[in-house]
Amino acid sequence: MNPISASIIAWYDVNKRDLPWRQTADPYHIWLSEVILQQTRVIQGISYYNKFVEIFPKVENLANASEDQVLEHWQGLGYYSRARNLHAAAKHIWQELKGQFPKNYDGLIKLKGIGDYTASAIASFAFHEDKAVVDGNVIRVISRLYGIEEDVRQIKVVQQIKKNVDALLPLGSSYLFNQSMMELGALVCIPKNPKCEQCPILAHCFARKENLIDKIPFKSKLKAKRIRFFNYLLLQVADEVYLQKRGAGDIWEGLYDPILIEENRAYLSSEDFLTHKSLVNNHIKSTRLIQAKKHLLTHQELWVGICLIELEAKPDNLKGVWVRLDQIQSTPKPIIISKLLTDLSAGQLHLDFK
Repeated sequence: MNPISASIIAWYDVNKRDLPWRQTADPYHIWLSEVILQQTRVIQGISYYNKFVEIFPKVENLANASEDQVLEHWQGLGYYSRARNLHAAAKHIWQELKGQFPKNYDGLIKLKGIGDYTASAIASFAFHEDKAVVDGNVIRVISRLYGIEEDVRQIKVVQQIKKNVDALLPLGSSYLFNQSMMELGALVCIPKNPKCEQCPILAHCFARKENLIDKIPFKSKLKAKRIRFFNYLLLQVADEVYLQKRGAGDIWEGLYDPILIEENRAYLSSEDFLTHKSLVNNHIKSTRLIQAKKHLLTHQELWVGICLIELEAKPDNLKGVWVRLDQIQSTPKPIIISKLLTDLSAGQLHLDFK
């Protein structure tokens, strides 16, 4: 075994975290963990993983759930396409593959929503296939170890890094090496102020020798975030509120939210909302406004506000759904909507809004 690989594995054996998905070889559970952990910190991912395993313990349970149920339990993780793809792939496994999970990279890569990284991770951790698993942590470790100064946002650079990992893979123990590399990047070779004195391969590190730790890995700047203003109008009649389901292709596809009025400014008063009289053609009992809050997405900066308008009766020109207040918590919706509804309800357990 390469001495670098041996040193990293020895370090991992002593320092690894006790994470729930490391206690199983079940490909379904490993798949869940990998999808949940995309764009999600481990500390947050653990609770979601445990919840999903409890509610959907087998691929059959996930496949037979409704999309609303899946999205409800995904709420707060963001990137909801992950949940929809997870659900679609579970259905395919249960219905088309007779419940048999693909047992290698070539079969896994064909599932919806599974790319090279996830297929490699499942193949390695569940089936001990000798595949390099390269995530952001591994990219950082390898870049510093070998002094790779090119832009790691470029596909060709990531491909080169994967070749470096391939060269270090100890055949037959690659699953252990992959876990070790990812853990080293997560705990020691961190983005800022890495703990170099704790690194088992410090003597081999090019970036350390050349004093380039703070410059490697190099990432080109992302495009400036697009700024948008979402002004939500929430209609209430008695103990029901009106919500609409986001359509196909939307970033929040399948989730429910109130009437959206998007303009080039944030609404500052209830009167701004009342200019849309066609949406509130009934007698108004009361209004309540929560002014815009900033909500960041990967490529967008949203300013999201909401105005609750309580009406005497339901308008007859709406095509969404009326949801009882005691059912709002279980209705899948964007996390920013959950936060705004919490503000409106003033911390009441059962949303009242009055």
